[in-house]
Amino acid sequence: MTENPLAQAASLIEQAFTAISDNPDPLAALLVLEGVSRQVDRAKVAAIAAVERDDVLAEKGYRTTVAGLKDLLGWDHDTARRHVTVAEHVGPRTTLDGAPLEPVLPATAAAFADGAATMRHVDTIAALMNSRPAARISLADRIAIEASLGEAARTLTPREVCLMGLELLAAADVDGPEPDERPGRNELQMGANADGSGWLRGQFEDPLAFAAIRTAIEARTRPTPENRGTTAAERNAAALAEICGFALDFDDTGEVAGERPRLVVTINLTDLENRARSAMLDTGGQLTPGQLRRLACDAQLIPVLLDERSEPVDIGRASRTISPRLRRAVAARDHGSRGRRPRPRLRPPRLRPATIVVRSPPRGRVATRRRHRLGQPGHVVLPTP
Repeated sequence: MTENPLAQAASLIEQAFTAISDNPDPLAALLVLEGVSRQVDRAKVAAIAAVERDDVLAEKGYRTTVAGLKDLLGWDHDTARRHVTVAEHVGPRTTLDGAPLEPVLPATAAAFADGAATMRHVDTIAALMNSRPAARISLADRIAIEASLGEAARTLTPREVCLMGLELLAAADVDGPEPDERPGRNELQMGANADGSGWLRGQFEDPLAFAAIRTAIEARTRPTPENRGTTAAERNAAALAEICGFALDFDDTGEVAGERPRLVVTINLTDLENRARSAMLDTGGQLTPGQLRRLACDAQLIPVLLDERSEPVDIGRASRTISPRLRRAVAARDHGSRGRRPRPRLRPPRLRPATIVVRSPPRGRVATRRRHRLGQPGHVVLPTP
């Protein structure tokens, strides 16, 4: 009885891997294995393209190719999506009557077929060519940029190809997007596992929303003796859980006498007075005029004086309100009441105005005053000793 050709091929592949593993030079074996891995990727991409063309998975009841690959091969969503994306952009295509068609990304497909580009390269270039800047440029520019990226994929890493593509698209998209006051699209997906754990996956196109999340998490991820030995990703996860726990405990108290991590927007005084039309966050995100106006409604102005070398000479205060540290000291001194004699609290100490002692000019007096106008209850003028 003749053996199945696929079974024969599997047997030969197993023998080849055994020979590679027995090689005394591990570096040479690694290079060979990388070349074999890229050949396997090309074979898988060609098979997936054929499966999609012939609707094999649809006939088996799967709604999408990604869902079928996840179920049959045990892949996660990202792995299945990447294989399908690569197959759609560099895999073989045909017309309805069977005539061959050029791949969607011809230069990238040529580099992938030669084994010079990996699936990560193809996925990166496909994302760049499907982006919004690529949709705004002409067809000739898109063809030229794809050819340049496909050639660069032979020598550069996927990250370097991505940076190169962003620069080429920015140079071709001179006019940029149409003015849009609406915030970007923000998505956050979450799911629970059988053991009670879960996962999060998000995408934030609104730079202001992403900057707020990033600033809040980075404020709680500083290396400490307690988190020594943890990775940055683990510290980010712990910080996010801490922030959510704090919000659940105190979401009904507002921001009275509290401070949240700040989003820093640096802007010249002239631009601020002339109603600036754009700004940049310290995280690198660009703000539209509408986002800048919303941020300015709840902003603190900190004047900074620079010398001729742009070095800070003097930094002013954002405000002269009572700091949380001093407010806690006043609450501890007064036992939660306004006077020195303890009595039942009428409201939490953090919600009432604090008092401080300041010294007036030479002929003045020592006064205990609040941050409100003189003469209100709680303002006491003491004679100079």
